[in-house]
Amino acid sequence: MFPVLLPFFRWIDSTWLSHEIRDSTWQFAIFEMIHLIGLTMLLGSLMVLDLRLFGFGIKRQRTADLSRDLRGWLTSGLWLILLTGVLLFFGEPMKLYANASFHVKMLLLFLAIVFQFTLFNRIANGKEFSPGVNKFAGALSLFLWFGVGLAGRGIGFL
Repeated sequence: MFPVLLPFFRWIDSTWLSHEIRDSTWQFAIFEMIHLIGLTMLLGSLMVLDLRLFGFGIKRQRTADLSRDLRGWLTSGLWLILLTGVLLFFGEPMKLYANASFHVKMLLLFLAIVFQFTLFNRIANGKEFSPGVNKFAGALSLFLWFGVGLAGRGIGFL
């Protein structure tokens, strides 16, 4: 899809790590399982926080306090998906190069991370915004992160 990236994908495909993961019976499946656990940790903590931004869920706790309490789960989940995502990428780079869902997933992942660590963090950490802005931020957060998950799921079908 992006010819300028083809040499990079070919180089990844020729590395010892790529061969190791591809030739193993269980490594790819284990990385996939850990990847999904990380995604569950990330999306679970985001759901709790986004529901709070919508005015539902844990109301006895300020959004900033809830955000601080969930930060460890969110950060751990994000690191798990990023680390295992790189390993999964090494397992099948040429398949992913030609897969439109992979490219959509990478775009949404980039946008989700940028959004998460800019506006969303400011809102979740107590910056005063209108309830409408809070709800929009929560909806956009869910859209981006669930988009990452759905595009990732689509990789196996294209």
